[in-house]
Amino acid sequence: MDALRAATATPSPGGLPWWLWLALLGLGGGLYYLAECRWWPITDCRKCEGRGKFQPKGRKVRRPCRRCKGTGSRLRFGRKVWNRFARVRKAAS
Repeated sequence: MDALRAATATPSPGGLPWWLWLALLGLGGGLYYLAECRWWPITDCRKCEGRGKFQPKGRKVRRPCRRCKGTGSRLRFGRKVWNRFARVRKAAS
């Protein structure tokens, strides 16, 4: 039983436990998304795929996309949160 505990308690070959690697990977992904929100705040609309016009399935008529209002672009969710915190911070000072 002691051998089993010793085998499961040893860290991975890299020297860090697996959960710490997972946490570092999540932190890196989060920092990457923050950088994207900072430098590229606008992305293509998912509904119309950046075309600005939407064509429902089975129809020939194209109409302006309701989500992006025909622009073909939208503000990222992370950037919306960023802007909200900036407004709150500016109002507090």
